[in-house]
Parts: sequence; structure tokens; C-alpha cells
Amino acid sequence: MENSKSHLVNFADCYVLTNKRTKAFLTSFLDAFLPNRQEATSRYTIPQFSDEPTFIFNSDETLIDYLVHHPNEPHAIYWLNKDVSTLRGAMCIFTNDGNVILGLYCETLRPDTHIEREYLRKLLDFCESADGLIEYEKPAPEDTDVFQQRLNDFKSNMSI
Repeated sequence: MENSKSHLVNFADCYVLTNKRTKAFLTSFLDAFLPNRQEATSRYTIPQFSDEPTFIFNSDETLIDYLVHHPNEPHAIYWLNKDVSTLRGAMCIFTNDGNVILGLYCETLRPDTHIEREYLRKLLDFCESADGLIEYEKPAPEDTDVFQQRLNDFKSNMSI
């Protein structure tokens, strides 16, 4: 079978910006897309990556509680999918202006982009949004302005 050749797995990131920075919404996002998940880390600091943190959290739930109640605190949280799937994980990137960028990372068969386009469509539907983007081999957008700039670039290069 010709398609059984081994190949390197490549990944795509799908992002949608939302102002729904609530614990209920974020939990429903994770439960919908990654019900069998594992935190990518076991320790979270505020500020993120600080050598002298103000706070240290040992679970994603307590960090989410904190970030929901501190809408100007930026932070990124990543989860891994424990199920075998083309969907490899999810992320919530809390921005410094009260928004959150929801992300999914998945396998891609690029230049065939049907896998990531389908995940982006589902993420857009979930967020009730018309604006999302797909990126390859780039760090996640860290705030609303960077997301908007990348969204404009994405829209000018391809249609969803």
C-alpha cells in the first residue's frame, strides 16, 4: 500500500480569539475538544516563566480560577490529548486585555489542509465566531493585537 510510507508528523495550530474568559466556558471548551486530557506541566507561575513568582499553582483549575478573576494577567496553558487522534492537544492563551485565545494543535498532511480546516471550523462554531486562523511552526500569538495582525495576514493569504 503506497500510503503506508513512514513520514514525519507535521503539526498545525488553529486559533480563535474570544472574550468568553469564564471558567464555565473554558471547561466546556476542554470537555468538548479534549475530554481525555493531561496537563502539559504540573507547575504554573505568575508571572509566567518567572524566576521569582508572586504565585505558584499546582493545577490548571486553580490557575484558570485566578486568571478569570485577573483579566489583565497574561498566561498560556497547554494540554495533551491522551487519546490516539489527529488532535494532539489544546491551549488557552489568556491575554492582558481580558480575552482568551483558544487553540487546538493537530496533525497536518500539508499541503492538504483538510484536517486543520475541519478543526478550525469546529472551533469557530464552538466560539460562535467568524474569525480564526491556522498557523504552522510559529509560536502562539501572545495577545489580542498579535492575533489580529496574524488574522489579517491569514485572511489575505487564504480563505476559510
